[in-house]
Amino acid sequence: MEKIEREVKILNIDVNALKLLLSQKKISCQEKIIQDVYTFDMPSVDELYLKYVNTLIATNDKRGLEKLVVEIRPCFSKEDLSVIKTVLGTLDILEFIKDPANDFKKLLDEKLIKLIKTINNRFSKWIRLRKSGNLTNITIKKVVNGHGIYQLDAVKEFEIPVPSLEDGEELLANLGYFFARHQVKMRLTYNYKNAEIVIDKWPRLAPYLEIEAPSKEEIEEVVLMLGYKLEDAIVMNTDDVYKAIGIDIYSKEYKDLCFTDEELKEVKEYLS
Repeated sequence: MEKIEREVKILNIDVNALKLLLSQKKISCQEKIIQDVYTFDMPSVDELYLKYVNTLIATNDKRGLEKLVVEIRPCFSKEDLSVIKTVLGTLDILEFIKDPANDFKKLLDEKLIKLIKTINNRFSKWIRLRKSGNLTNITIKKVVNGHGIYQLDAVKEFEIPVPSLEDGEELLANLGYFFARHQVKMRLTYNYKNAEIVIDKWPRLAPYLEIEAPSKEEIEEVVLMLGYKLEDAIVMNTDDVYKAIGIDIYSKEYKDLCFTDEELKEVKEYLS
């Protein structure tokens, strides 16, 4: 089931002090675990667009293109819509492909292709395969605010369980996705009312706190309850946390990112 993800991070935390505070507040740890996280790349928006348009022209099958347009439509600016209308005679690509009398080759117009290529910078979607203890899940996340920036209330996620990592990898490969990178992380999980409180430690990063709850108000309650200021809570994904310290986890150097021996000592202390 698809849901809106509402979570914030608080960076550079003192793990032992936070664990003590949670214990004093009678909030017990529900899970202590090291997770394996595999990220899979997806074809670019323009690659998918060309694939689906050519399928439409060759077979009259519009399902792939319809699904893609629904996903990227929030990214279209007024200028984009003006280009679409100039090329297709309508502001709506979906409306255009509904009419079989239309010349679908117009969808391959150079101006339209150029526009679609710019959407790659405004549409963000990624797939994660994660093993956590005996549980393995595939999670699809996408930013739905139209400009690809990670924000509260702007990320949708869809998660399904799979029997194993091997089954998950095979499923994603058959769907056309390909392995990009592997990371490990330590996670301590706590529950408070409707909120999930987690302490994460990733390789090369200082530990951080993550708070997820159904509403902004519930998140703010937890932030203050734990002694932080509201301005300490930020909305960003882990990729951007790495980027802030000068690490590009998309580079080959970090394709398999594991704990150093020193970090493992630190992790074992947190897990104790």
